[in-house]
Amino acid sequence: MRLGRWTSDTIGRWFALNIVAAVVIAAAMNAAFSAFAGVWARPGLLEIGIVDQAVAITRLLDRSPRTWRPTLAASASNDLYTAAWFPNDGTLPGSIATSAFHAGGGKIRAMLGRPTARVFAYEPGDPDPHGQPEKTYGLAIELSDGSWIRFIAPERSWGLSPVTRALLTGSFTVICSVLVAALASRRLARPMERFARQAQRFGADVNAPPMEATGPVEIQLAGHAFNEMQSRVQRYVADRTAMLAAISHDLRAPLTRMRLRGEFIDDDEQQRKLFRDVDEMQAMVDASLDFFRDDSEQEPSTRFLLSELIETVLDDFRDAGHTVAFATPGNVTYTGRPLTLRRAIANLVDNAIKYGGSAQVSLQDGDGGVELLVEDAGPGIPAELREAVFRPFYRIEGSRNRQTGGVGLGLAAVRSAVRGHGGDIALESRTGGGLRVRVRLPAVTAA
Repeated sequence: MRLGRWTSDTIGRWFALNIVAAVVIAAAMNAAFSAFAGVWARPGLLEIGIVDQAVAITRLLDRSPRTWRPTLAASASNDLYTAAWFPNDGTLPGSIATSAFHAGGGKIRAMLGRPTARVFAYEPGDPDPHGQPEKTYGLAIELSDGSWIRFIAPERSWGLSPVTRALLTGSFTVICSVLVAALASRRLARPMERFARQAQRFGADVNAPPMEATGPVEIQLAGHAFNEMQSRVQRYVADRTAMLAAISHDLRAPLTRMRLRGEFIDDDEQQRKLFRDVDEMQAMVDASLDFFRDDSEQEPSTRFLLSELIETVLDDFRDAGHTVAFATPGNVTYTGRPLTLRRAIANLVDNAIKYGGSAQVSLQDGDGGVELLVEDAGPGIPAELREAVFRPFYRIEGSRNRQTGGVGLGLAAVRSAVRGHGGDIALESRTGGGLRVRVRLPAVTAA
């Protein structure tokens, strides 16, 4: 199926829309920021605080002799502004003659009590006589005799410098773009997260339900393909398990016939050897059926006290006269399949008792899950064989004596159960001799 690049809900379309939305919204928010913060960052002439002082100085100079005015104007200068007096020579002082001060001219005339007084002013950014932007504030007020008093204020009286304004505006734009992009991309991230969690869940549980394919078209197609693959794997595992279980079950009939026919053998030694082989084969068949049954059962996950389950398993061994010890930090809860874990733990403890005479079990709880240790003081397992012993029907010793190790399905069944919970099992050398079995079960998260 060929997808339309822009007409479908595709990842490419969402990326493009996210970028456009981020740019538009960031520009709009930046414009709003500049509008609202402009007065604070670069206040107008009325907000810089010199109008009232300029009127007071103008009134003082208007009542003073002309010879005193240059000195009085210079004395009035301070850090906020610079004042200078100009005699009436027919021109305005400096670059004042650009525009009338409409916003504050009426206020100044009212305060002076001279409605016809001329007032001119400029602000940073207004064009000077040469067309260049002004960098300062300027205010010129006409006195009664036609002379002028001029006030020049720096660009920033109580706002922000140009560099600070540029940094603040740029930072605001970047923050807006990041926030908009993060919010807009959540729709793309959520289905990807669900896809990853489903893949992890399927890796731990082959019978996990199919995932819900949502999101852009590419992710939906990947979800459908994943569900089809999961369905095929589940059918393959189910068919394999059913076939092997059927074979193991059908072997019981010829074994029973062999035992019946063995009753007619006159040679006691040959009859004993035949019955031993039949019993060994019967044990293998029974163990295989248990293994395949555990693999095919659909036991639901539930939350239970793992520490209590282990204590129950160990009590059964204590009742049988075996020495087992258990160390736990207290009540440890876990979400999983309790019957499956019970059989796995019982298998590990049974192996420890069989080869080491006793078992030491400890349970640890952490944020990442739980860890179970089963230790014994037996001969241990060589490092080069610690992976091989997990293969079905593999035994270290060559004989098939059921009294010394069963048929070789115990550890295979344990690892199948542990990995079915998303965990893993490892064999280690125990300090002082013996074997330590380390089982890690991860914390279960919602799918």
